[in-house]
Amino acid sequence: MPKPPIDPDYFDKVNYVIKSWTIACDAPWYIYIETLKPALLAAFITFITFGWDDVARGWARPPDRHARRRSGKRGRKKGRGFRGIPEFGDAVGRNLPGSDAVKGANWSNGLRTLWRIDSVAQMALFWWLVADILIDFSFDWTSALYETRWCKEAARGRFSFQKGPGEIVIAHVWNEINYSFLDYQYPFPNWLGNWGNTGLKGASIAFSLDWEPLIPGSPPTSFSTRLIDPISGFVYAEDGPTPADADGKATHVVFADIPRGRQFAVQGWSDGFGAVAKDGAITGMEDML
Repeated sequence: MPKPPIDPDYFDKVNYVIKSWTIACDAPWYIYIETLKPALLAAFITFITFGWDDVARGWARPPDRHARRRSGKRGRKKGRGFRGIPEFGDAVGRNLPGSDAVKGANWSNGLRTLWRIDSVAQMALFWWLVADILIDFSFDWTSALYETRWCKEAARGRFSFQKGPGEIVIAHVWNEINYSFLDYQYPFPNWLGNWGNTGLKGASIAFSLDWEPLIPGSPPTSFSTRLIDPISGFVYAEDGPTPADADGKATHVVFADIPRGRQFAVQGWSDGFGAVAKDGAITGMEDML
């Protein structure tokens, strides 16, 4: 899960927004609305805020310099503004006392050229402001949304694998059990068929396993399974010995919290003449901290 950058520039904000929205968030719809409102309010306030220089331009700008242009067969005129977006400072300045007298002054060609240049520059600055507001709005909303517990949960590393075909477990020794059919995997933690690792954070690992006798007429009397560190031999959790039922079968479910930077594997054991590790699944979920 990406973290909001501290004192970010434009590129940092854009990269954070893009990376965050590539991660699915299972938040309810009202959480999207609640986190949207503060960012939208801040964007609106920024958009309608204007400076005294905008007021001064609206007060003194000659009327024929308001970027009026002709369009259509009858030459209908469109007033100054950027595709219908109002310019609040300019509008305030145009309605201040004395504006009409200043606008009626006989401006020289040189000053009129400067007004023309100013109009182009103000248009460029306006759209720069719009882009800046959109970037800040996206960053503020994304930061608030992805700090909620729903998005944090969705961004946690996880995996799930199914057992696949049954495999023979040799009696009286610990056998590594394979889970080879992928449901999904977003490291870390991760699983590599018959072992996995937790990565930079700890993880909660759980697995299930169904036991069946290898020789139906001579079923084992008990089964055991464990979650173990294959390097150190440390046993995180174990279930068994579990007596076989009347059909020589048993089911195990094992769960353990494993620290960061550790490996783990599933092992099975049976007595008698051996057994078959049949169905099951293994899942892992990254710790929050």
